[in-house]
Amino acid sequence: MQLYRFSPIQDKQQLFGAVEYVAAKTSELCKKILGKTFPINSLTIFSHYPDEYEYLIRILNELGKYYNENNWLRVVLDRPIKLGKNTITHLRIRKPDPYRMQVGCNDFEVKDYMEFKEKYLSAHPKNLRVMSRPEYEMIELFDPDYDVLAYVVS
Repeated sequence: MQLYRFSPIQDKQQLFGAVEYVAAKTSELCKKILGKTFPINSLTIFSHYPDEYEYLIRILNELGKYYNENNWLRVVLDRPIKLGKNTITHLRIRKPDPYRMQVGCNDFEVKDYMEFKEKYLSAHPKNLRVMSRPEYEMIELFDPDYDVLAYVVS
């Protein structure tokens, strides 16, 4: 029995399928909650097994150049992935985490974080929550019927 959708990912084609799935489902999630979507350029795939993580990091290193570590390795893609109106320029693989059973997540691009927060946070308390980090704050979009998460970062 396969516990996770896509995992373990075993080749580049499956990785790109997961990327496409996350972009589509997070956009669908956003539309369901907020009635609109926002651009995506940074996306994360969640690995679920240590061997899968090591394999995906090797693939990631072939796809781009190291950018930074924010919940694990992230690269700027040598060839951005065009998915409809979205262009994925940054890709991250997250280490296995027993509390992250989702396929992955993305960061939505908004012009003004504070405006977004004021407009949507109190209007959608069942599907939006603030997550504070020492360096920044973000709003998580979630729904139990979706196996993806999405964020708007300050």
